[in-house]
Amino acid sequence: MDKLKIRQIRYEFTCPQPLMLHHELPSITIRGAFGYALAQVIARQAGIPELEDQVALYKEFFMPQNDGTANSHDRELARPFVLRGSFTRPDRRSFIIEVLLFGVATEYEALFDEVFRTMAKMGLGLRNQVCDIEKIMSRILQLPDPEQFPFLLVTFLTPCARLKSQNVVFRDELPFHVLCARLIDRVEELNRLYGDGIPFHSFEEIGELKKATQDIQYKKLSGGVYEVNRISGRTGDTMKLDGFLGTMEYHGDFTPFREYLRYLPYINLGRFNVFGCGWCRIEYSEKEVYY
Repeated sequence: MDKLKIRQIRYEFTCPQPLMLHHELPSITIRGAFGYALAQVIARQAGIPELEDQVALYKEFFMPQNDGTANSHDRELARPFVLRGSFTRPDRRSFIIEVLLFGVATEYEALFDEVFRTMAKMGLGLRNQVCDIEKIMSRILQLPDPEQFPFLLVTFLTPCARLKSQNVVFRDELPFHVLCARLIDRVEELNRLYGDGIPFHSFEEIGELKKATQDIQYKKLSGGVYEVNRISGRTGDTMKLDGFLGTMEYHGDFTPFREYLRYLPYINLGRFNVFGCGWCRIEYSEKEVYY
């Protein structure tokens, strides 16, 4: 059993007309609709005495705040879920959204089912297009162990936004020490907030691990800065979600980082991860890749 449980759920939205979702990152639109639908579901349940604790769930799941007692540099804490997805038809009439739930959130599958049914009824996109929805899978993931190869390819399918190290934002490429340090922090925070609360490693051990990341060589194989903007339907503000999009190759001994690297494809790195940013795939290789 993995230390931090992850539940993977997929829903498919279908519509008679093309879905008018965000052109560059459709999951941005889905996340906005998710927020409205979650608020509606909670509002319905708040008037039922035996479900009144669901109101607390809204704050816990959608806008958890750092109250000063939690060890976080951000005012808003990590959410126990991420969203990501893509169109499944060239005419854009079908879209699959994948939800990944972490830790205690894996127990609230029924709540997310109701939220997504509500989203379909409320409609998606600029035209609030009413959709049919089908839940096509749900499972607790069994995370594979990293392969014992000296090369690691990490391909970001959506921008890895605002990944920072020592106040420097990395957008054109992602050195391993930047990527892995953020991965370690994110896994530890998710486990502290929603998992068993027991750190994977001590503070001192994590410090040594982060130092060891400097030994891993890196090379950009493709891509660079990808610029994406989101306009909030609630406030009208423009958010810049730009970050690295492409493939990085890393070379070295990944053994010390195995526990964390298992989570890399599932937790979305960088800012705006609940919008679908920071989604990546990984592949280990015996040989260097030449582009």
